Amino acid sequence: MKNTFSGSSGDGAQQSVSLAVVNAVAAHRDVDPVELPTLYEWIDPDALDSLFEPTRTGGPRRGRLEFPYDGHTVVVDYTDEVTITVDGTQMADAIAASPRGPVTDA
Repeated sequence: MKNTFSGSSGDGAQQSVSLAVVNAVAAHRDVDPVELPTLYEWIDPDALDSLFEPTRTGGPRRGRLEFPYDGHTVVVDYTDEVTITVDGTQMADAIAASPRGPVTDA
């Protein structure tokens, strides 16, 4: 199994932190993301995305959040970019930080 993950949706657009978490866990389990239960059963996806939105002055937020998701420990760490770790395995430098912050899917 390949333990890599890209936060890009393939069309050049970046995805939300919540969607990146689901994709990282799916990659860790080697399953399709639609096979996982909804993230909302463990954490509010909108709140997760909001935690890592740009500050009021437009700068990126910094922080670390650890939470359980479907039997896994997920860590989202935002320094210069968002890094997602699942059960201690770094899955991705998922979403590059920008002055505008991560882009969410519509």
